[in-house]
Amino acid sequence: MRSSKQASHPNGNNMKSHYRGFTLIELLVVMAIISLLLGILLPALTRARKNAQQIKCATQVKEIHKGWIAESNNHPQQIYPLPGEINRLPIATQNIPGRGDFNETKNTHQNLWRACLAKTLFPPTMLYCPAEFNARIAVHTTYDFTKYKPALDIYWHGDTPDGGGGGGGGGNLPPFKVTAGTTAGVLGDCNVSYATMPLPNTARRLREWRQSGNSKFAILGNRGPMDGSTQPDVYANSVTLKIHGDKDQWEGNLCRNDNSVAFERTFTPEGLDRVGTGATAVLDNVFLADSTTLAKDSLLQMVTAQTVTSAATSHTASWD
Repeated sequence: MRSSKQASHPNGNNMKSHYRGFTLIELLVVMAIISLLLGILLPALTRARKNAQQIKCATQVKEIHKGWIAESNNHPQQIYPLPGEINRLPIATQNIPGRGDFNETKNTHQNLWRACLAKTLFPPTMLYCPAEFNARIAVHTTYDFTKYKPALDIYWHGDTPDGGGGGGGGGNLPPFKVTAGTTAGVLGDCNVSYATMPLPNTARRLREWRQSGNSKFAILGNRGPMDGSTQPDVYANSVTLKIHGDKDQWEGNLCRNDNSVAFERTFTPEGLDRVGTGATAVLDNVFLADSTTLAKDSLLQMVTAQTVTSAATSHTASWD
């Protein structure tokens, strides 16, 4: 029986082609659909990324505070690490580890973080916020843990023995930095993203630089505009709005002294003690020294320098 199927030529000359390309209209339709999908998905992906950064940042803030709590468990008064207590003043020109008056000039934030790293309470990477916007802030990668030598009156990388000498404990590697820029309130080179309370010998430090468990006191968190100001020229130009905020409003993680962390959208979070009494009491602005006399309110800054005299102790702070 003869087959009705027609044999194909090896070159395919007997095959009719049924293939054709896309028309211009079809390509434009596909491109329009892709553009529409990207317009829908990209904002969602950006928001998801920012949410992940905020959660990671909150975890870091909580773990830093846990490191302080763990170290305070070894202290008879449950005090958090204090540089001037770690490296004290000499007794009759003799440096004795763990003895002598507190060296208040050591109590800057730069020395605080250096001392914490020397005690391995947390790694340098934990001090850098994943959403950090300031290009002058970077992870410290050259911390020299071998510089911890109490017998030489050196307690952290970059520490300077009383009386000078000893090479400053820094060696050839650059130490951890928290420095001020050339403009007031602006940071210079810095290796930490987070602000904490200043450490002069005040009622604030005596009451809260310890394991107090106080849920009404903010001890650590993301930086905010200078002095917690809402003045347009200060607030709107602060780079801290770009860390977790929407560029027009500050948002950030704040850790209280009970180790609870909350994502806040205000400088005056609910639950903090009011400053003052009666009708004159004001909300506690965590970036402003609301009570300069009693110094009992929450205050988060980046202390870049500290001056101690017989009359008083003053410090220089930065925010941006």
